[in-house]
Amino acid sequence: MKNRSTALPVVGLLFLIVTACSPEPVLRLSVDNEHEPDVMMYGGMEYLLSEQDNSSVLIAYYRHLGNRVIMDLEVTNYGEEIVRFDPGKDITFEAIGLNFNFDEEVRQGEWVEELLAEKGAYDPEETILEIDKDQSRAVARERTNMLLSGITEGVGAAAAISSDDQSREARSLREEQRNRRAINRAERRENFYRTVSSLNSSRNYWEVEAVRITDLVEGDVVSGEISLPVYPDARILEINVAVGEEIHNFRYVQRKHDP
Repeated sequence: MKNRSTALPVVGLLFLIVTACSPEPVLRLSVDNEHEPDVMMYGGMEYLLSEQDNSSVLIAYYRHLGNRVIMDLEVTNYGEEIVRFDPGKDITFEAIGLNFNFDEEVRQGEWVEELLAEKGAYDPEETILEIDKDQSRAVARERTNMLLSGITEGVGAAAAISSDDQSREARSLREEQRNRRAINRAERRENFYRTVSSLNSSRNYWEVEAVRITDLVEGDVVSGEISLPVYPDARILEINVAVGEEIHNFRYVQRKHDP
């Protein structure tokens, strides 16, 4: 009994280790051919085109990246009126799961769709604002750390000057403390510049690559990338793109691929 009670925690620990080290499944979107028969392939990407009287939308799945599903999008306005296209408001989607309902009486079952979430695309303007806020906070933290570091070094220098202990051990200890402070400053600066560089890179992406708010006159086109939140348990993604009064609908299937 004692051996069994000892073995159980070990088995549980091994299970946790194996689970933690297991690779995550790779998610991919593909066109739902039953609902989207017209697919154009270009550069390995499936493009869907929706055309209506006053607008058209061309869309393609690019990749899953972290917590985002990245899509390529092109919107054209054919109407005489100016249309303001705002990806944060005009792009919505439904994440849909599939449940299998089995009827014991007739010994048959069917797949039933279940709405998991109804969300909008990431708003580039809000995202850029949040990045600027993060950068402002990082700069403020660096200024505070520099001020505290200067105060600490000043106190240490004053203490060293006023100290009567000039032994080799005391000098060695003060030298070690100075070296430690210098290393801490270097590490802090490296972390600060790495954070700012990462934020600048993210801002540049949302500023240049993403579709931004655009007023489209007749014949105008806006294109770029859009990002949707990831829902790993969703099997179907229905994407809706509103251009003025017209709404373009697209349907994708999400599949998991085990590494």
